[in-house]
Amino acid sequence: MSVFGLTEDQLAIRNAVRTFARADLAPGYLERATSTEFPWEVHRQVAGLGVLGMLAGPDHNPLEHDDYVAAGLAIEELAYADFNVANAVIPVMLMSSLIAAHASPAIRDRWLPPLIAGETYIAFGLTEPHSGSDATALRTTAVADGDGYLLTGEKTSVTMLGHAEAMIVTAQTVRDGENRGVSTFLVDLSADGLAKSDIPDTGWKPMGRGVLHLDGVRVPADALIGAEGSAFRSVLGGFDFTRPLLALTGIGCAQSCLDLTADYVRDRVAFGEPLSRFEGVSFPLAEHSTTLEAARLLCYSALWRRNEGLRHTAEAAMSKWYGPLSASAAVKDCLLLHGNYGYATEYGLEQRLRDVMAVEIADGTAQIQKIIIARERYGRDFVPYSKA
Repeated sequence: MSVFGLTEDQLAIRNAVRTFARADLAPGYLERATSTEFPWEVHRQVAGLGVLGMLAGPDHNPLEHDDYVAAGLAIEELAYADFNVANAVIPVMLMSSLIAAHASPAIRDRWLPPLIAGETYIAFGLTEPHSGSDATALRTTAVADGDGYLLTGEKTSVTMLGHAEAMIVTAQTVRDGENRGVSTFLVDLSADGLAKSDIPDTGWKPMGRGVLHLDGVRVPADALIGAEGSAFRSVLGGFDFTRPLLALTGIGCAQSCLDLTADYVRDRVAFGEPLSRFEGVSFPLAEHSTTLEAARLLCYSALWRRNEGLRHTAEAAMSKWYGPLSASAAVKDCLLLHGNYGYATEYGLEQRLRDVMAVEIADGTAQIQKIIIARERYGRDFVPYSKA
């Protein structure tokens, strides 16, 4: 990142979200985190700050232009107070940016205003039982049929499926018996031919994940997001900004744990001294402060490069590998430094650990990120992952 200072607009966004998050979100985190109910009222309050429209184009963005650094600042501040509320924002940012840039007027008019107002939710269906990060191996098909398409297949690990009204689905497109490549479609989840099931998780409970089965689901032609066969160009490039945003949710949550732990060890006395006086306590906090700062800078470097129109796929993958790894390690040590209190459900550290571990998996594991980094830095023939 070449410029370390923040603009006045970026500072204003960060300060507004920080004030709201720490005063209004933080006190209710644990209650929300242990419930399977999605906090719609809180989601709408976040929308009221303009956060949900930050990447939805000038007509909906409070800054009047897409600013990925500002989006990262908002996400990190939300995650400091409530990890799950922050993570629910990221798919909205991705879906709204895709709809604003690539959807038909009918889709934009129907779905974009309520989406960024926090009144509805659109999930994203990419992962399948036989293909996770290998998007070229999709088995879901969209067969052109008359004035629309018939979608058949299965999507798994769909975040927010139980709360969404629609979903953007990726599928191998078939026209006149020929494969035309991977396309994306907006599917109304009230359509015929759909069946949903839940995936019980140890964290992310307010959002939830699920499996969607599609059996000949008909969608109109204007449900196509972008051109036929253009998913890799118009949709999947969005991962280059969602990956650092996801990492920042872990970093924000871990930072709040470090701050909480610093206060605790300053007050807790053992052997006649505050715990903070012992190197076995203070050194881990110093180490995690360092690794979190390094991870944070990786994230904002990737987001700044996107703002500048520079290639940032490697930086996004670096942030997604290193950020969640650093965050999980920090939260775990904070739990241990609290001793038996840290393991108790009433204090929330064990809940934060279960929540934060999820970002080590979402949008590609560390192993996938390292493959991407090697490919980007040393060439597509350097690793056996060169189709996408």
